[in-house]
Amino acid sequence: MAALSPAQRHRGVCCGQALIQLALVATSHAVADFAVHHGVQEDLEVFADPSCFDGKGRTPEKCCGHVPHAGPCLWGNLLSDGYCCNLSSECFAWGVFIDGDDARDPMPARTGLECRHLCQAEPKCQAWSFVLATIPAEELRFSCWLKTRLWSSGEALRRQRGVVSGSRHCPGVHADTLHQLQALRTMDLRQEPDAAVVRPSLDPEGYAQRAAESILRRGWAVVRGALGAEEAEELMAASHRAMEDLLDRDPERVGNRGPRRYSLGSASKTHHMAHVPEWARLIDNPVITPILRLVFQDAGEQNGTDDYVAIGGGGDVVLGQTDSLQWQWLHVDLPRWEIYDRIHPPPGIGVNFAVHDVSCQGGAMRLIPGTHVMPYLMHKMAPHTETAMLEEMGLSRVFACPLQRGDVLLRDLRLWHAGSANLETEVRHSPNAEFLAPWYAKLTKGTSDHLAPREAIPKNVWEGLSLHGQHVSMSARAEGDLDTGFHQKIIVPQQFD
Repeated sequence: MAALSPAQRHRGVCCGQALIQLALVATSHAVADFAVHHGVQEDLEVFADPSCFDGKGRTPEKCCGHVPHAGPCLWGNLLSDGYCCNLSSECFAWGVFIDGDDARDPMPARTGLECRHLCQAEPKCQAWSFVLATIPAEELRFSCWLKTRLWSSGEALRRQRGVVSGSRHCPGVHADTLHQLQALRTMDLRQEPDAAVVRPSLDPEGYAQRAAESILRRGWAVVRGALGAEEAEELMAASHRAMEDLLDRDPERVGNRGPRRYSLGSASKTHHMAHVPEWARLIDNPVITPILRLVFQDAGEQNGTDDYVAIGGGGDVVLGQTDSLQWQWLHVDLPRWEIYDRIHPPPGIGVNFAVHDVSCQGGAMRLIPGTHVMPYLMHKMAPHTETAMLEEMGLSRVFACPLQRGDVLLRDLRLWHAGSANLETEVRHSPNAEFLAPWYAKLTKGTSDHLAPREAIPKNVWEGLSLHGQHVSMSARAEGDLDTGFHQKIIVPQQFD
C-alpha cells in the first residue's frame, strides 16, 4: 500500500491532530444529504461511512441485519454488516478521534475496516482512527492513524463527524473467544489424542500402518522425526528466503491470510513452491511415502492409474507477534462438494513439515478430528461461534503442538482446520507437500481450482527427484519454460473478527 504523499505526510504528522480537530467541528452537509437520500436513521446519516451504501444496489434496507453472500451486499475486508449498520457496536467508535502517540506515520486506507486491518498488522498499534470522505479537509480524507494506546483525553472522545476509531480487536469478543479457543474442548499433542502420534524410531515396522489408520479414521496423524536434521535446515533456509521475498512485496505486513500471515502457494505464480528443489524433494520422503501408499491404497486400481498424484506443495508463514485474535476461521482446503462422494480413499492429503520447534504459543494448527467425513458448515465456523458449534456436535479440537524439528503433520484435506496466533517473537514456518487421489486429480485437472494438477516443477528440478518422486509427479512436470516466483501483488486483506 502506498504511503501518503510528502505534503500529506508533513501536514498529517506535524499538524494532523489540530487539522482534524478543526475539521471535525465543521458540519458536513454531504453526509446528511447522502443519508437522507438513502433513508438512513438520524445517527447513521451523521456518522456513517458513505462507502457503505454506494447507490448501486447496496442500501441499508437490503444489506443491514444479515450477511449476504452475493450481489451488491457482499461484505468483505473493506465493509461489513457490523461496520456499516451498527453504530452501537463496541468494535467501532463513530465520531471519535484518538489522540496520543502514533505507532507509525499515517497511511492511506479505503475504509475504517481496512484501517483496523493495518493496525492488526503493526505490533505496536493498540488503536486506530480513520478519517472519512465526509470531512471538509480534503488532504486528511482516507487517512489511517495507528495509535500506541486506546483512549486519551476527553477532547478526543467528544463525538464528532467524519471519523471512526476502534481498538486493535473488538474488545468484548476478544477475551471470550480467546478463552474458549484455548481452554474449552481443547487438547494438544501432550495428551496423545486418539493415539494419532506415531514414532517410527520406536516402531519401524508398524508406524506406517498406524499413521494411515489414524488418517483414515480421524483425518490426521503426526509422525515424529520424519525429516532429517540436514534436510530440515535446508528447507528452513529455503522457506526463509521465500518469506523475505514476500515481505519485500508487503512492507505493511498486511498478509494474504490475515495480518502478518502468508500462504506461500496462494502468492506463487504456479500455486506451488515445488520449483524450489528443497520443496520438490518433499514429494518422496522415505518415512512419509509408505504412509501415503497405505492411505491411497487401491485408489489407483479403481481408475486404472497410480495410487496417488503429487501436485507440488506450499505451506504458510506466520510472523512473530501475530497476536491472539488473528485466528482463522475453520475451513477445508478443497472447494468442491464432490470431496464427500467417497469416504476412502481421501481426495487429498496435505503434509506439513516442522523445520523448527513449534510451541503451543507459536502458531500451531488447530484441527477438528473426525470432520473429514462431515460436510463443511461455513455459517458455523467463525472463531466466536466455534466452541458452541463443537459442543452442539459433540466434537473437540486438537492443537498440533508442541512439534519438534523434523516432525510431520499429515492431514486429510477435507478436515476442518485453521491457524492460530504466533505469540512468539520468531517466525513460524510450515512448508508442505500436497497429494491427490487419482479420481480427484482427474476431476479437477484443467480447472481453476487452487489444488488442481498443473505444471509446477521445472524439468531440471523434476529430473533431480527419486524415481518414485518422478513417477507420482508427472502431472506437475513442466514441459517447457515455467514462470515461477511470487506475484508482484500478493496482499489480500482479510478480516476474521
